[in-house]
Amino acid sequence: MKLRSKISLALVAAMIATMAGLAFASPALAAGRVSTTGTCGDLLDMRVKNVGDDIDVGITIPSIDSTEVWSVTTIQQDYGAVTGGRIGAPIDQTAAFPPLVFSPADGGFTIDGGVVSNTAGLTHEISYTATRTAPSPRTCTNHGFWTNPGGASDGPVAGNPTTRPDAAPKPAGDTEADAGTNDALILMDQEMLSTAAGIPAGNRFAVRVNGVARTVTAVQIFNDDPPNQAVLDLTFNGLALNAGDTVTVQYSRPLVGAQAALQDLENLKAANFGPISITAF
Repeated sequence: MKLRSKISLALVAAMIATMAGLAFASPALAAGRVSTTGTCGDLLDMRVKNVGDDIDVGITIPSIDSTEVWSVTTIQQDYGAVTGGRIGAPIDQTAAFPPLVFSPADGGFTIDGGVVSNTAGLTHEISYTATRTAPSPRTCTNHGFWTNPGGASDGPVAGNPTTRPDAAPKPAGDTEADAGTNDALILMDQEMLSTAAGIPAGNRFAVRVNGVARTVTAVQIFNDDPPNQAVLDLTFNGLALNAGDTVTVQYSRPLVGAQAALQDLENLKAANFGPISITAF
């Protein structure tokens, strides 16, 4: 019943999705530094001095004119460190970061002292838009990634890339078919698109019970955050399952790109999978 309980938890989690990026308490493990250059030569600097520290975030907008008027909007988006699947909604960190100040020593307008939790198992993306309103309009954009893969004590090397991973969703290994029901549950390894574009037609799935074909009458996706996975729920016709029945599920991805297909929140589509065998209990 554990996957069915995930569905119940997912319904609760959906009400607090905007807090997802702040809700993790895993230990921080990576230390090091990542710097990226933006569209105006501006600099985003993310650094962890000691293992276990939070990520210090700095932003520098180059300028020699202290009378310029700049503002910055800063956004945090979290992803899974392995699949690259998006976790929760974007978090506006603008109010949580210090304001821009002019620093001749740093060569422009700077933010120093922004803090992001260095959470194991996550990739943090920090992006910003810097806008100058005087003496003339100008816009600068930049973003960078910090990955703490979990268990890594070194910094931004192979385990902590400057980009995020991006893998299509796939079955994560856990399945369930409960006696007395007419559905099969398959755990997917990341959150997935649950709108119409991400809900394939029932005929994209071949479902058999004890070798006899059943027609899929409903396809649902329940995102589960944490642990940032999804449950694929297939409802089919016929008699309810009995304990010991064998259910097999096979998915065929649509050949036409415009048709609805299983996909992650970044629209990366799942490959064909199955047949997956599930024993009802």
